[in-house]
Amino acid sequence: MQREEGLPAPLRVTVCSREVHMGQVSKRLEKAVEAAKAWPLDRQEAAAEVLEHLDRLAMTPYKLSSEERADLEEALAEARRGEFASDAEVAAMFARHGM
Repeated sequence: MQREEGLPAPLRVTVCSREVHMGQVSKRLEKAVEAAKAWPLDRQEAAAEVLEHLDRLAMTPYKLSSEERADLEEALAEARRGEFASDAEVAAMFARHGM
């Protein structure tokens, strides 16, 4: 997909040696949207509703529980003290989660 004139380039962020692309459309989604253009309008509307719902889920603020807030406050305190996970610990976490 080509970038329209005047739009900024997609943001690329490296997190723990893994590149994350923000502002790009995956080839799979691009292909699905192209296919959906040939669908009847009622089916297109249903697909749009699903995507809008997913977007709202991503934008809805999350309310922390008391336990989550305490965990977050402790993590921030650790960061202020300079206590961070080592590269090996981060790599192990990615491996545990299949990333």
